[in-house]
Amino acid sequence: MAERRGDAFQVVRDSAPAETYRGAVVGCGRMGSTIDDEHIDMPNYPWPWAHAPAIIEARGIDLVCASDSDPEKLADFRRRWGTEALYTDYREMVEKERPDIVCLTTRPEPRAEITIGLAEMGVKAIYATKPMCRTLAEADAMIDACAKSGTILSIACHLNWYSYYTKARQLIADGVIGPLKSVVCHSASPLSNIQSHSLALIRMFVGAPAKWVIGIIDSDERAASDDDIPGSGIVVYENGIQTILNARVETIRSGWAIEFIGETGRIISRHAHSQFEIQSPHPVTGAPTRTQIPGPWHPRSSMVDAIEGVCRSIEKGREEICPGEFGREALEIGITIRESHRRGNVRVDLPLEDRSLKMGNP
Repeated sequence: MAERRGDAFQVVRDSAPAETYRGAVVGCGRMGSTIDDEHIDMPNYPWPWAHAPAIIEARGIDLVCASDSDPEKLADFRRRWGTEALYTDYREMVEKERPDIVCLTTRPEPRAEITIGLAEMGVKAIYATKPMCRTLAEADAMIDACAKSGTILSIACHLNWYSYYTKARQLIADGVIGPLKSVVCHSASPLSNIQSHSLALIRMFVGAPAKWVIGIIDSDERAASDDDIPGSGIVVYENGIQTILNARVETIRSGWAIEFIGETGRIISRHAHSQFEIQSPHPVTGAPTRTQIPGPWHPRSSMVDAIEGVCRSIEKGREEICPGEFGREALEIGITIRESHRRGNVRVDLPLEDRSLKMGNP
């Protein structure tokens, strides 16, 4: 007789947040509302990615209001999602609508000021898109303000919630590839924006803060700017695990791959997180084997899973999957790769002393 695993509906129900929270979006542009228009018929980008439809699809949260300084974006937001409580001033929105969770999807420049303002107004959780901000001082201030107010600060590197990576972490914990030794990430992405996804994801797998960095930028001219630029480097973490970032790949979408290398095998994510493979010794013969990680039983958008995760973080009283510290470390590693190049490609220890250093486009 087959082992009873439980009723499917109950398994799904048990994973939902216990309460229902009031959700809001600040920043009604691309990440807040429209990015999914770019990915129609692209199956390796599970819909939705935009924060508004993810709130609507997620359990445990209702989309009740939104804010943007541009009235045209607010009008389009109403057309798409049916939201009527719309504001050009986020402070007025919070005062009148009292949201519990705010998805913060503005450009990087105002993100620190708005995060601090939301925390001071008593919002329970902020789910801020990446890059976290532009300067290390701003990142420090965001984390400090949220800690002072008891606000959960979660960074929207939503791959950290993606069910395939959750499965990969479990396989590593089960010893399928032995203890994790190193990570190799192939991506031509700019360091503070898209590479935030890679670095926050790696930080979760590694389970320890970064200790030091060596960086290489394609040219001294590019390294001289504060713009968001691609770069390669080595990151060594406090537990000895090493990461190699390789930016010398031809395209972002086909070239974005991550290898988690263990003592006896490896797990490989290819083609922008759409294919997952395990390479490990056969349990009987010891011969090398290659198998696909099976798809999740209950597949969903990683953004939807992330939104629900933020709801559960309120109930736990802490953020574990991608807290503000992960976003700050991702920004700091990007900046340090550039600083290492500027100093002659030398080792640079973390944390950086100069917190005014910045990276990213306005």
